[in-house]
Amino acid sequence: MIEETHLHGEVLVIRKILTGALALVALPLAAAALDRPAYYDEGWLKINQYSPVEGFESHGSYGWHLGVGAIQTAGAQDKAENLPSRTAPTQVPRLFLTHGTPWPLDFGVSFARLDEGKGRQLGGHLQWTLFEGFQKPALAIRVSRMQTDGLSGLELLQTDSAMLGLSYGFLRYFNFAFGIGQQRHRLDIRPVDENNAFGLSAGWREQIEKTESVWTLCLKTHLFTPFASLGIERVYTHPRQALTIVKLSYML
Repeated sequence: MIEETHLHGEVLVIRKILTGALALVALPLAAAALDRPAYYDEGWLKINQYSPVEGFESHGSYGWHLGVGAIQTAGAQDKAENLPSRTAPTQVPRLFLTHGTPWPLDFGVSFARLDEGKGRQLGGHLQWTLFEGFQKPALAIRVSRMQTDGLSGLELLQTDSAMLGLSYGFLRYFNFAFGIGQQRHRLDIRPVDENNAFGLSAGWREQIEKTESVWTLCLKTHLFTPFASLGIERVYTHPRQALTIVKLSYML
């Protein structure tokens, strides 16, 4: 009888130990689960927006257009201190390169460095001008892709878009453009535990896909025709606020 009581006591002790161990394991997992929505920052989708900051008219085979500029967004809403890498920057300098062809087909690329050179953004577009005439609006289709990688916790962010746009020149030195389309974001998050000295993963991985409508307004002025030009564009995506892209370009 004494042995049975002793055995029963040992079973209770073992059960308490196992329950405590499970609780200790569950606590960080629960914290990580609670932190998942907070880690996801819409600001990353904003800065991953691609645009050549050009109208939808055909450039022709004049040459290469080299541009410098930046993208400006609103401040990030998430300011938590435990995972600072999740907060997207509000200003990103960029390099632009566009080129026309003898056909109604233009292409271009854009490049930027992020997080003191640790991350990078690389994007490109292809534009087919469907219609263009003297003193008439130009109509074109533009497809693009922008990709961000190399950042701690944000393994990959890829945005694909397709846009139909109108472009119209006036007063010889100005060009106004309007575009509307759809874009899809693919986001791969594997956050790093900032409190861990070895930089280990926080224990979870999230893959997110979002599709949304997008429309843009662009104004381009020729400072020194046809060589130098200045462009500014406002990009609107629902339900996020607008962002601004500016570019100063020169024809090589």
